[in-house]
Amino acid sequence: MPHLLKSNELSSSTPPPIPSADAQVLEFRRPRGKERTPSRTSPQLLEAGQDLGPLRGQVTEIIDSILAETGPDEAEVRENLRRHVANHPGRPEKALLKHLLNVSS
Repeated sequence: MPHLLKSNELSSSTPPPIPSADAQVLEFRRPRGKERTPSRTSPQLLEAGQDLGPLRGQVTEIIDSILAETGPDEAEVRENLRRHVANHPGRPEKALLKHLLNVSS
């Protein structure tokens, strides 16, 4: 006998399949600790951005020290960091994270 999993989440993209007469429908539940978290609202995002002040200061110092280097061996690394900083204006922490992820891979 075929089994169909039925999600307990609402989905607006596709309608649920119609089970055949001999199919058994099983309810699907997320494992504990895997519940979805609600998305942040604009005031929460604004507050989170204000909490990043000290971090942004430290990250800016790190970026400045990397860009101040003059060794020709690291010229490509500095150029990539400049590109990430340009792609994420006002968000140096994200630029540095993207740069570090790029360098590590």
